[in-house]
Amino acid sequence: MLKWLSDIGRKADHPMYNVEAAAKLLADLPAGHGKALEEITASLETVAATPGFPLADRIGVLKLLDETGQKQEAAALAEFLRGDKLKEFDRRQLWQAQVDFWEHVSAAYRVCLEEIAEGAKPGEAAHPERTLLLVRALRALASEGKIHLLRYLPVRPRIWQDLAQFYGRAEKDHAVELVKAYADDVLHTNSRQEFLRLPMLVAAHPESERMLEIELSARIISRLAGGFALRAQRDAECNFHFDLAQPSGPVRSAADAPATPTMRHFGAAQARVVIQETLDRYAANPHEPEKRFGNDYSIEEKLVALKRLALFWGDSPPRQRWPRVKIEAKIKVAHGFTSASELVTRIEFSGMAEMSADQRVQVKQQTGIAVQAEESTAAITEWMERDGSTWGVGVDIPRQDEAWARIGSLCTFQAAGQKAWWLGAIRRMQRDAHEHVNAGIEILSKKPLSVYLRGIGEGAERAENWQTSSGSFRFTYLNALILNESSTPGANPEILLKRDGFNAGIQYEVLMGSETPHVRLEELVERGEEYDRVRVTWLRGAAA
Repeated sequence: MLKWLSDIGRKADHPMYNVEAAAKLLADLPAGHGKALEEITASLETVAATPGFPLADRIGVLKLLDETGQKQEAAALAEFLRGDKLKEFDRRQLWQAQVDFWEHVSAAYRVCLEEIAEGAKPGEAAHPERTLLLVRALRALASEGKIHLLRYLPVRPRIWQDLAQFYGRAEKDHAVELVKAYADDVLHTNSRQEFLRLPMLVAAHPESERMLEIELSARIISRLAGGFALRAQRDAECNFHFDLAQPSGPVRSAADAPATPTMRHFGAAQARVVIQETLDRYAANPHEPEKRFGNDYSIEEKLVALKRLALFWGDSPPRQRWPRVKIEAKIKVAHGFTSASELVTRIEFSGMAEMSADQRVQVKQQTGIAVQAEESTAAITEWMERDGSTWGVGVDIPRQDEAWARIGSLCTFQAAGQKAWWLGAIRRMQRDAHEHVNAGIEILSKKPLSVYLRGIGEGAERAENWQTSSGSFRFTYLNALILNESSTPGANPEILLKRDGFNAGIQYEVLMGSETPHVRLEELVERGEEYDRVRVTWLRGAAA
């Protein structure tokens, strides 16, 4: 009480000495989300470090800086994720501005919490802002960790340590009541939910997600966090653990894992039930709108993300199926669907030699693929292979190829000493502390075939109508990659088409050899950066 009385009339030696003064200065932020965020971050640092601030004023100004900065950070994040025309240097600057902002938010709230602890007297009621500041600090740490994951960087050890310290303080002080962290939040939250945001995101293996998918997963986690379990003892709902004394990220629990007083066990628990109920509801009502998780994602994208989270949080997540061996060799790599279609084994069809120049131009215009192999324009680069398995390759990605090498990117590659070109897709990406990128490539096919599909008329009329066509229909050509010899022998046959080429039920004539089988497109299995992976049914014969 005496300290509070002594603060009356005292003013800190800082331009933002109270909320009113800070609001006036914040009304004149520079244009550009990154620049505005940098200025707010600088103010967070100086307000937190300036001595002589009355506690109420320091807390009020830092909260205003946090709230104002989050609006700029949200805009910077959207630009970082979806700014297709953004130069790599500018993208990196935006990313760094977000990292710095969140780091300074949590550091600023630490200063306030330490001042609250220093001024606390035995038997006094807890400071009214204590729980809110803890919750906001934990959220800032989770957000900082997420921003690192968006560039496939490991979460910094300092973030895990701070996360453990803040949550440990919340447990010790019994500061676990529900609060509304920010005015625009839809749901109330507490220190347990905010503590689990980052561990649950890392437990879902974001290194195998595209950046936009990581962001969507983070949004889902924030919305479902109230259903997560967090306990001192392991039980059926908790299949991960985190050691508050030795914080280094979440670990999937084993039956023989030692129990310690600082171990915290957690899992999706009720959130998995909510996910399944959501999936069941959309299966029954596929046209029902879904407003949660943001309007910048489609319902299909949200459902895919929900399914993925349920899978990785469950008891049987995807695992590496084949042993890996160390390899040090250079491989030749080409990027994209067009390059793959030109480099893998090409199947020519009877009558190709008799095609007129106009027909060849038509095929090239519609497919983007040259009819003759010698016209290939595929750009080939070299990557270093570091390890491999029967159906996977681990590689280092050169800096000049980072712009296109993403999760889901299609790669055609030729291993050292091999003549054949294999087909693969990037499934995992990690960036080390020196900014070197390592990627894992799944081999889709070791004997892919490049073929032409032909339909007639707009939308490619069904095969049974072709013979009655009047001749006024124009041929429609597609290029397809047949996935022979894949990692799933005996599974339904699959092909790759250019992205957005899938149309369920459509049949095409496959131009291969003197007898042309037909193929019917059945199901979209996966949509990559440049391709649709499609399950098909072969009619009147089968692929070679």
